[in-house]
Amino acid sequence: MSSSPHHLPLVDLRADDGEIGNYAALLDSLHIGLLVFAADGSPWLRNGWADALLGSVSGVWEDENGQPLATGNRPETQVLQTGQAVLQRAICVRNDARGTRIWCKASAFPVFAADGSLRRVLLTLAELDRHSRLATENRPLPTHDPLTGVFNQRYILLLVDDESRRARRYGIPFALALIAIDNFPDFCRAHGSGAGESVLAEIGRLLGNGLREFDMVGRFGAEEFLVILPNVRVSDAMIGLERLRELVEATRWYDHEPALTISGGVSEYGGEDAATLIECLRSLLGTARTAGGNRLCVDLEMF
Repeated sequence: MSSSPHHLPLVDLRADDGEIGNYAALLDSLHIGLLVFAADGSPWLRNGWADALLGSVSGVWEDENGQPLATGNRPETQVLQTGQAVLQRAICVRNDARGTRIWCKASAFPVFAADGSLRRVLLTLAELDRHSRLATENRPLPTHDPLTGVFNQRYILLLVDDESRRARRYGIPFALALIAIDNFPDFCRAHGSGAGESVLAEIGRLLGNGLREFDMVGRFGAEEFLVILPNVRVSDAMIGLERLRELVEATRWYDHEPALTISGGVSEYGGEDAATLIECLRSLLGTARTAGGNRLCVDLEMF
């Protein structure tokens, strides 16, 4: 899964309340406010950054002309009335407690129940000055690891939780792999930390580009990557992962001998919590490395 650093991660239009809670925490880390409304329009949740923007009360909302924004013209009300998203509307939030007026880019999204009825409305508030500055400086948002460009550990774990909920709710399988670079400390000692960082960045790129478009990759440790492969059995996931293993083995890195390789533990979600699943993957990875590395070890209980 690739993501431009200037586009926000989107929430599933059928997200459950746990996924919405994760989304609220993610937007908090990006300094973006989130307000969530129930189907009757009553406030249901708002994250910490929304509190920072609005203060202890709702604040005064103004339109593009500085006039008070009528309730019927607010983005969340329009979504409640139409069921359609409202995207990137400029709104001014006046915080009387702080004596500030903050211009925000507001977007509102519907979240539907299984029967298709509207269940929640999500309203995001991003300060225009802050996010324009991030875009101008070409700074990545903190969902991604700055060295490799793939998701960071915190966000990839949120994605594991989201996939687990979808698997439990809809019975859709997904596979997970914990990939590590074999003998990476030896490589860094031989070629320097700069070369090590280049290898990490390149392997992150290979993983990000070498899998399906909707597969998700996150850096999970100094030399480790966690891969989520949605809607696939572990036997099919192994095909693409083996292809990547062979690609890394065939790549020459600074004339290093022997060839730099990767190993991995691969399993399929079976109802475990994330910590148990990661522990299983780490055990399988250890088995692959003990056997000499340059191999993938799969959980045989999946067959």
